[in-house]
Amino acid sequence: MSLSRGQALLETAITVPVMVVLLLGFLAVLVRVEAQVELQTATALAAAAAVSAPAESPLSHSWAEESWQGTLHQYPYLEPGSLIGCGAYRPGQTVTCKGTATLDYSRTPMAVVVPFPLVLQATATADSSSYRSR
Repeated sequence: MSLSRGQALLETAITVPVMVVLLLGFLAVLVRVEAQVELQTATALAAAAAVSAPAESPLSHSWAEESWQGTLHQYPYLEPGSLIGCGAYRPGQTVTCKGTATLDYSRTPMAVVVPFPLVLQATATADSSSYRSR
């Protein structure tokens, strides 16, 4: 009877750590997907903010940057990088914004599975309404 108890204990000691690592790996993938969606959303909102500024105004970039930073600050493990391409909007022009952020797994329990940071990138474009005068 004690031999089978020892076998069960050994099987549990081997299986539980493997299952925990698999669970953390699955959660790491989910966090990666969530971070990419968040970065894509922030970049799209930045492009929309750049287009909503007055035409040919330096406010385009500042509005885009404020919108982008404001969206990304909600996640402590997602460090905003750079936002480029959201320059002064001109009527009839498409605004393209490119954003980067670093996903820092060391701020999560998933650092056991993914011990290094990942750099994420997103690109978004926005057009203004053809009915807009300025």
